[in-house]
Amino acid sequence: MPTAALRPDEANALSGAAQLLNAGRAQEAAAKVGPLIANGLRHPDVLMVYSAACERLGKMRDALAACQAALEAAPENADIWANLGRMMHEQGQSARGAELLERAVQLDPGKPEHWYNLGLAASGAGQAERAEEALRTATSLAPRWAMAWAVLGQVQLTRDAVAAEVSLRRSLEIDPNSAFARHNMAIVMRRLDRAEDGLSLIGERRDQPAETLLMRAHLLGDLGRLEEAAAAYRELLRDRPQLLDAHETLARLLPMIGASDQALESYEGALQKQPTLELYRSAITTARDLKDAATMLRWSADALRHYGRQPDLVAFRGLAFGLQGDSEKALAELEPLAQSGFDAVLGHCAYYRLKLGDLRAAEKHALAATEKMPLDQAAWSYLTIIWRLLEDPREAWLADYDRLVMPITIEPPDGFDTTQAFMSALAADLTELHSSQHHPLEQSLRHGTQTRGLLFDRQIPSVQALARQVKAQIEACLADLPADEKHPFLGRNTGRTRFAGSWSVRLRSGGFHISHIHHSGWISSALYISLPDEVAALPEGSAGPGALAFGVPDEALGLDLTPRRVEPPRVGRLVIFPSYFWHGTIPFESEQPRMTVAFDALPA
Repeated sequence: MPTAALRPDEANALSGAAQLLNAGRAQEAAAKVGPLIANGLRHPDVLMVYSAACERLGKMRDALAACQAALEAAPENADIWANLGRMMHEQGQSARGAELLERAVQLDPGKPEHWYNLGLAASGAGQAERAEEALRTATSLAPRWAMAWAVLGQVQLTRDAVAAEVSLRRSLEIDPNSAFARHNMAIVMRRLDRAEDGLSLIGERRDQPAETLLMRAHLLGDLGRLEEAAAAYRELLRDRPQLLDAHETLARLLPMIGASDQALESYEGALQKQPTLELYRSAITTARDLKDAATMLRWSADALRHYGRQPDLVAFRGLAFGLQGDSEKALAELEPLAQSGFDAVLGHCAYYRLKLGDLRAAEKHALAATEKMPLDQAAWSYLTIIWRLLEDPREAWLADYDRLVMPITIEPPDGFDTTQAFMSALAADLTELHSSQHHPLEQSLRHGTQTRGLLFDRQIPSVQALARQVKAQIEACLADLPADEKHPFLGRNTGRTRFAGSWSVRLRSGGFHISHIHHSGWISSALYISLPDEVAALPEGSAGPGALAFGVPDEALGLDLTPRRVEPPRVGRLVIFPSYFWHGTIPFESEQPRMTVAFDALPA
């Protein structure tokens, strides 16, 4: 039904409200047309002016209601569908917003702003492909719209960094001063392993958005300029103490440059100035990772005083007791949490019961953890030890070291005649990435260094060749494994993998890895790039210096167990195994370093 024409007084009120709205006087605009709506007028133009005024005043319920009423009055009006969809997205209902905006572009496909807002809503709803399509349409309709190009580049970042660079470069050509485009271009440069370009793009200005200054610090770290990176994080945190990423990265960086005693200082200052629950959670987690039990316990107590007995804060307190070596106190906090349904602590309960020698209680907790969280590698790792101590035959099923520790000799990729030549080239390139002085405190290595970030993201030809070769060879190896849907490793085997983490370790004399597992993996690994002569000469099956030992748990458990399997290193040999297998290395003495590459992989 056609909309009835407005009376002259109604038309005058609408015109006046629109002028007031354009002048930034939203309160007066709403007051001008509000009485008309209260008296039952449902003309879409009046409703939309009122909706816009309410939106500017922050009265979103009224704004949405007026827009919905306008849509009912004029269901073929694309602008109304578009406005309602945009507001729904901005209120956190992106999926619904995208649905409404889809209708808008069907009714009027020629308006770039409708496609732009559809791109935003679809991206917010996790519909990356549709978001990219919509934003491409927006840029084709409005090729000089810098922000549309910038948002397109941001969306493309999750799928194709090279395409994102093209879009963001176009945005910066149109608007060289766009902070949004510049920041996202810096992310692209980092993703493409072009840290120098990213740093040049950001420049030295300190009046840029906090997230851009944080990216600058990250890029300095990527370039191995660790002292400068630490200074950049500190400077940023002086004015912005709530930047958790900066705290977390700085705390883990400082021990690598010989400043372990300063690792938690930024948190200490921030908690005194502007304490928040999220800041406490980040600080306590970092203190745990850095093995600082006293600080962890102090901050846990402070957080509990400020925010009450929230389950995660109680858990932190229990874990702090455990880190101090008091398993009884740890369990006094953790087991009631587990009984109340806070499943995240079940694995920890198993660990401390195992440490106390209460094998049946440890088994109960570990089995409960595997039922609630079947991908939790820690719970399965505890069962490998519990069942071994109980002489339970399920150990052999869960931890078949003969079958599931899989050595693979890496074949030379194109351009290399031999595996040794490939490993030599890798060793030279990887040495350049070992820019720190000391090992990271939260990792398993001792007396050595570890590269930062994701190694397989580095655009170094030898590293990229290695990633391709490793992926192909481990997937060939997985094809030979038996099927067992109930098994925590075999049951997840799809035959395809994706890397979840990758790094290089360079150990010096006296270096080793403490026995550990990989919590975030499915497959874990060790690939030997270069070895000291003394280590390379170990005979097969030898448990000598530098060898990789399986089945010996964390030393803190106090269990005197011998290895279930030992793998002597060989240059070019990759050893893959389930991430829940306990593994560590035997210290070696040599003037030559021991260099490896390691990664975690997940089913794809």
